[in-house]
Amino acid sequence: MKNSNKGKKGIVLKPEISDDPNLSRVYSNYVSVATTPHECNITFCHIDPIRTSPKLEAKTVAKVTIPNSLVKEVIKVIESNYDNAMKKSLKK
Repeated sequence: MKNSNKGKKGIVLKPEISDDPNLSRVYSNYVSVATTPHECNITFCHIDPIRTSPKLEAKTVAKVTIPNSLVKEVIKVIESNYDNAMKKSLKK
């Protein structure tokens, strides 16, 4: 199937992001990714670096599911943001 929109400019919508005051920020130092044919499931966990038990336990702090059609774009955005942050930190 040919892409009939190739070479045409489409409308790009940029939503305004509003924060929900009921959502809190969480810290994650471990990430697990599982992909199905239709979606990508990302589980963010926290592993306590100072633990009293020999058992390594990762406590889930958030789960996010996105459609596979967004995965490559999300990776690009994360890489770009990370690269920009590293460049800024090296300039200091």
